[in-house]
Amino acid sequence: MNHRVFVVLLLSAFTPTTWAADDWFQQLNDALQHTLGQQVVAMAQQMSLPDYRYEVDLHYLDSRLNLPLCQPSLVITPPTPLKLGRNHIKVSCPHGRPWALNVPVDIKLFAAVVVLNQPIGRGQLLKAAHLDYQPHNLASLRNGYYLKKELVIGKQSKRSLAGRTVINGHLILPALMVHKGDQVMIEASKGAMSVKMPGEALSDGREGRQIRVKNSRSARIIKAVVIAPGMVRVLF
Repeated sequence: MNHRVFVVLLLSAFTPTTWAADDWFQQLNDALQHTLGQQVVAMAQQMSLPDYRYEVDLHYLDSRLNLPLCQPSLVITPPTPLKLGRNHIKVSCPHGRPWALNVPVDIKLFAAVVVLNQPIGRGQLLKAAHLDYQPHNLASLRNGYYLKKELVIGKQSKRSLAGRTVINGHLILPALMVHKGDQVMIEASKGAMSVKMPGEALSDGREGRQIRVKNSRSARIIKAVVIAPGMVRVLF
């Protein structure tokens, strides 16, 4: 898969008169952009983002600091794991006149997420025609997001939602796949062995949710997880 990457280096709080091009801050900024940029690219690729851009923003650093250049290089120690949003990165110079800083850095990763292209009502089933993609800073989406429409289609809205709303797991319910009184197929599995038997749903059931089911052969009432329309699974 080809990935298109757009990088923005922000020095918004530093004017050319504040920092010289060859001073310690330029060295620190270059080292952080390189090290953190590599980690953000790896993060984006791990998420299989086809198109994205990121920003590594250092503008929280106190401009009154005046440190010596570090030769031959700085040591950057990012937190594990590195996260989107605000991080404190340890930067140190173990050579010459040693120094160390915890540098506040804001990491932004912009990518297309699933949004509504129109308002929808409470309880409405989401279809492909309701959905679109829109770029957002993933670090700001605290309640989550979806990167693929397929993960949203068929879900049901918990409440009325405005157009351009970013869809997340707090706003939708799994698809209702079984209704009370439906005849269902019960799949029971243990290891490599699997058997199927008919049953009756005793309540409505959404994908991935557990419901009570009556075994039509034995009349025994069991709990099973809804896995597909008209199908539930019991695990032993």
